[in-house]
Amino acid sequence: MATNLAPDGKLATGIHYPGWWVVAAGFVIFFLSFGGPTYSLSLLYNEVVAEFGWTRAQATGIYAWKGVTGAVVAIFLIGPAVQRFGLKPVFLTVLVIQALGFFTFLNVTSITTYFLAGFLIGLGQGAVLLCIKLMVARWFMRNVGFASAMALIGGSAGGVVFPIVIASLLPDLGWRTTYALIGVAILAISVPLVMFVKQNPSEEDLLPESLSSKGVPPSPALTAATRAADIPVTYGELIRKPMFWGITIGVFIIAGVDQGLFQNMQLYFVQEVGLSRETAAWLLSLTSLIGLFSKFVAGKFFDVFSVKGISAWYLLIAVMVLLAFPVSSLSTAIIFTCALGLAHGGLVCEGPVLAKHVFGPRNMDKVLPIVTGCFALGSSVGPVTLAYIYDTTGHYSWGFGLFSALAVFAAFLLTFVRPLYRDRLRTATAKIPD
Repeated sequence: MATNLAPDGKLATGIHYPGWWVVAAGFVIFFLSFGGPTYSLSLLYNEVVAEFGWTRAQATGIYAWKGVTGAVVAIFLIGPAVQRFGLKPVFLTVLVIQALGFFTFLNVTSITTYFLAGFLIGLGQGAVLLCIKLMVARWFMRNVGFASAMALIGGSAGGVVFPIVIASLLPDLGWRTTYALIGVAILAISVPLVMFVKQNPSEEDLLPESLSSKGVPPSPALTAATRAADIPVTYGELIRKPMFWGITIGVFIIAGVDQGLFQNMQLYFVQEVGLSRETAAWLLSLTSLIGLFSKFVAGKFFDVFSVKGISAWYLLIAVMVLLAFPVSSLSTAIIFTCALGLAHGGLVCEGPVLAKHVFGPRNMDKVLPIVTGCFALGSSVGPVTLAYIYDTTGHYSWGFGLFSALAVFAAFLLTFVRPLYRDRLRTATAKIPD
């Protein structure tokens, strides 16, 4: 019998639902293990360009190494590893590997060791993102978008804090020691949290989140209805579905557009617009602060409007890119930063919604790793592509125009995707009498 019961014997969700404690743990882990690496690496580029004389493509190349590694791990390794060994052992392993990547910065003396650090960070970070999504998505259905957003807000919170902290530490500690400290925080805080949080909810635990409305008494008929909504599918059947390719290609493209802009903004603000590094770091924190609140809106928006809502958000990304064209002063930089934070904040949390609403919980371990891997792969390709366009043409205009068009195309691809599982679940549970 279900343990999540209100005094009247009916199921009820709320702050006492144990899944929200999982979300809280995910928030802290994401703050340290994703927010720190993602939002602080762009501060590193000016440092290594100044010390080694590298090009922008070389400096941002660490993000490509990190992203490609994370994508390969997510697509090919994490799903099978989780199915074989369980989520917790895999989660702990990738956190340790990520911490080792940050410690590698202490020995960076060439482009090879620089990229090695990115390789190890990517090996861990891509898997950390996926593990958090799996951990949270296992506990939610009706609120999977909002719950994922709540956990992933930790990344935005990290984006608010880390640029300011990193910028203040760089002059005294140097970039090598400063970035190594992120590895210390991961081992000291993220690892213990993963060890103690409950990651495998029972069928009874999940009943409150499987319902189309609150306050329905638990019953065998209700459990049977939720099982009947499942969509059994093999890997072979999955890759033959056009909707699967629409999701993966769309996610790949939008991630490239988003991170292409995001990772190049420090270079753009400092070397093109003429802002100081301190001002550019402050703008980066502002982007993250706006993105933090944007995730609340986006998560609930995706829960209500599902795939159509995500497609609309991709169009918002296209508009954001266009606002980069007129940036020429602090005031226009602030306007663009606000747009970037709003649009950027809605991404990352759309993966669990797409995977669960379209293919259901039975296929989460198959679909979400691939979707997350495509996001990581796109994130790795976007920054270096935009940097290469600049190195080749001497300006960002062609890159901004191309990336805006790509965002529109990603939105177009999602118009062919339907939330199959969510519709089946609503139909099945609607037939259960109160």
